[in-house]
Amino acid sequence: MKNKIKIAIPTNDGENIFPKMLGRAKEFHVYEIKEKKFRFIEKRNNPYENTMQHLKTLDVYELISDCDIIISGNIGKKGIKRLEERGLRLFFRNGKIKDELANLIETENFWKM
Repeated sequence: MKNKIKIAIPTNDGENIFPKMLGRAKEFHVYEIKEKKFRFIEKRNNPYENTMQHLKTLDVYELISDCDIIISGNIGKKGIKRLEERGLRLFFRNGKIKDELANLIETENFWKM
């Protein structure tokens, strides 16, 4: 695994992982993890929040293409495939962003990939 990784997390309130479909979130919060510590980098607004276009996952991907990982509550089956084909690692979690980031970086298999 890289020394420093970027994680995108969909959210509507900045505190909780958005539980519905990835592309319907209001914004993405981007975090950086380095040496088992995470820090908030930036908030990115999602202009596709209320749209239903074909291949929406690819439009959303362009917003977060510099990230290595997405932690999301839900992603459609076709969207999962499209994102994984582009090299993103996907983790499905619900709850508080900071709690889930802490839980994820403590899991042994997270660092083996």
